[in-house]
Amino acid sequence: MMFKKQHLIIALLMGFVFSALAQEVELNPSHPDTYVVQKGDTLWDISAVFLQSPWLWPEIWHANPQIENPHLIYPGDQINLVYLNGKPALTVNRSHPTVKLSPKVRAIDNNSAIETIPLKDIEPFLRKLRVLNKEDIDLAAYVVAAEEDRNVSVTSDLIYVRNLKNARQGDRFAIVRPTVVYRKIPTDYPWETSDTHEVESLKWQKTSDYTTTAVLSRFWKTYIDRTYWENVKILGYEVADTGVAEVARVGTDDITSMRIVDVNTEVKKGDLILPIDEFNFDPYFQPRAANVNDENIRIVALNNALFGSGRRQIVAISNGAEQGVSVGDVFSVHSPERVIRDEVIHPKNDLKTLFRPSKAKVTLPMEYAGHIMVFKTFDNISYAIITDGNRPIKLYDYVKLP
Repeated sequence: MMFKKQHLIIALLMGFVFSALAQEVELNPSHPDTYVVQKGDTLWDISAVFLQSPWLWPEIWHANPQIENPHLIYPGDQINLVYLNGKPALTVNRSHPTVKLSPKVRAIDNNSAIETIPLKDIEPFLRKLRVLNKEDIDLAAYVVAAEEDRNVSVTSDLIYVRNLKNARQGDRFAIVRPTVVYRKIPTDYPWETSDTHEVESLKWQKTSDYTTTAVLSRFWKTYIDRTYWENVKILGYEVADTGVAEVARVGTDDITSMRIVDVNTEVKKGDLILPIDEFNFDPYFQPRAANVNDENIRIVALNNALFGSGRRQIVAISNGAEQGVSVGDVFSVHSPERVIRDEVIHPKNDLKTLFRPSKAKVTLPMEYAGHIMVFKTFDNISYAIITDGNRPIKLYDYVKLP
């Protein structure tokens, strides 16, 4: 998806009160005493120059009272590492004119304040992706046909929408495309007391519950393996905003005629019609160590990656606002344990393991892969950006406290 680039002022926050669980600040062993801010830097990059844990920046940031806005950093400013009462602190020598913050977001020139993370990398996910619950999906209007029975429609074409309630001529709505459904499934029998769960993402589309496939599936879920399916939890249905349509005519038989006024991909039957998302995200990210200690948070989706994602790519994790995840939370990601055969002592033709194959098995430990920072949350799903790492982050990796 391509979106209009927008530059935002990112504010750095003053130090916050240490809690009993606050992490001890450790300096990067190769840290300099000073650093001159460069165009293209991010707060995370600058923090990593000085700190082992970049998200702890607010804990050693020292405000300069003589500067009206000490929390904005600009290219050319000099960051200094000093010690106050024996503890490390970071200060800034301002080379940029004082700027007063206003309560609105505004565009600025090439001397714009340094961003916490690169907003151009996450803006599509902030503005164009949503995760809905089942009630939202059940009530959603949908494209049932297009003029002249076209399979796909583009800007200025008419589409016919079913189940759009309380719409008036001229009203505009978002056209959205179903992408994946996220769900959590038990792994151990009995399912209702399973201590572990797997998470997965599957393609989905809006359809009837009474198709042959759906009926057979429901029979299986109700009568054959009812307890299992009762313990499968739907985490959310993801949809992607693809365009805007305007009501051209309100029908009398549950059909509304709409004209496509803007779209970045062809509109198809089954696309949903939803209110336009007036999401106004807060650009003032506050990176901090996460405190949601769930042993089974997993990477449940990768963006534009088949086998693994790296720095500044986007992932989805299987916890959200209902579990206490917040924007700015920093997690570490670890690859799962791996069970392998010890082929040194027990090669494949070792008869000792013919009836005891477990004798040849060994478990390799989890390995650290990288850090992620949450930038958008839904009820049970969150989007995060990979901020650093030493190996690709993969689907179903574990998400843990940093």
